[in-house]
Amino acid sequence: MQVLKKIAMFFLMLGLFGCNSRLTDNRIELSDYKYEIIDYDVINSEMVEEDSLNVAVLLPLTGDTGNIGLGMQNAMFMALDDLKNSKVVLKFYDTKGTKEGAQSAIKQAINDKQQLILGPLTNKEVEGVASSALSNNIPVVSFTTSPQVLQNGIYSIGLLNEEQIERALSYAKKENRNRLVLLVPDNNGGLNVVKSALMSSFNNNITLTKVGFYNQDTVDFTSLVNTISQAKDFDAVLIADSGNRLKSIVSMFAYNDIMYPDVLFLGTSAWDNTNLSKETILYHGVYPMVSKSYGEYFTKKYKDIFGEYPKSIYSVAYDSVLLASVLSAKSHDNLEENLTSKSGFIGVNGYFKILPTGESRHSLEMYEVTPNGPKVVSKGDKNVDYPENQMDIRYIPYDSLPEFLGKKNDDVLQWLYNN
Repeated sequence: MQVLKKIAMFFLMLGLFGCNSRLTDNRIELSDYKYEIIDYDVINSEMVEEDSLNVAVLLPLTGDTGNIGLGMQNAMFMALDDLKNSKVVLKFYDTKGTKEGAQSAIKQAINDKQQLILGPLTNKEVEGVASSALSNNIPVVSFTTSPQVLQNGIYSIGLLNEEQIERALSYAKKENRNRLVLLVPDNNGGLNVVKSALMSSFNNNITLTKVGFYNQDTVDFTSLVNTISQAKDFDAVLIADSGNRLKSIVSMFAYNDIMYPDVLFLGTSAWDNTNLSKETILYHGVYPMVSKSYGEYFTKKYKDIFGEYPKSIYSVAYDSVLLASVLSAKSHDNLEENLTSKSGFIGVNGYFKILPTGESRHSLEMYEVTPNGPKVVSKGDKNVDYPENQMDIRYIPYDSLPEFLGKKNDDVLQWLYNN
């Protein structure tokens, strides 16, 4: 079978590591072209070491999120090419982006006697594999950012809201910002941010004065921001959004004469998906993000090979293979103990740890919005939190709770206390 010369050696190396694609047409999408992949089954059986770590990769290779899954698969191939570790054997299973597809995929992985699972991508897919993985003692390192589906044995390597909010608020506290307003979309993701902000503000001795919920399809924030702005009893505003919604929100604050330095605007890593270099109102605003200095190599190599810039989730997929490579050199009988080691790991997204609770912690830097692009104003710390016991939100005194706007108090509290 003939392969284009520009990637022939790249895919040849992949064969040495046991990559066996489950794509229905046995091809992988690369930018605007399709390149054929050699069937390496025979090579695998001859070249892979006996004590190899068999890893099932569960990704949506078809369906609505198929393009993202294929990009993640490309990044994993890159990692294998860089590692040249024949003790890591990846086998890909298509979840089709659904809970049912994930259930079918893990059934195949269990039949194939896989020892570790990387993926799936979304919380619904993780829900589909959790019970089977736990009952068969197969650790799952997923890419979900939904903490509700995580537990001991079901982990995430993704960048979670809790660690982002904690990093942002601890930075705000050092800048002597003590009274916070939070704006979030009215969905589960927004509620997760609220929960994280409540716990983090309590831990950092910051008063969370108001939380504004808004319809995620709206771009009109006049009423919400006007209501928040009337009291002017805050010195920091955290906006957990990006794109046109973010720009519209800060424009309304400016209309109400609320801007830096009286108020420090804070964000999440979602801000990094928006070009803010021309948004003068957001100058001096800050947000947490994994280190870009580590990721420059990955971004350049991915662009050179695949002809397009990678999405941020692709670098997480790359790091998951680096993680599997480290585990392959340790006892396969103690995968979970080694996976949650307090010493942590280093990848193209910097330093990170996997917690026994299923959550991850990354060494996050704080980036400031400037006319010349984001600038690091606070370096990441390797001593990222590794809590033995997480705080129960129900212990926060009722009189310390903020005013909720755009959503009924009872509805918010019921969700918070049950999730």
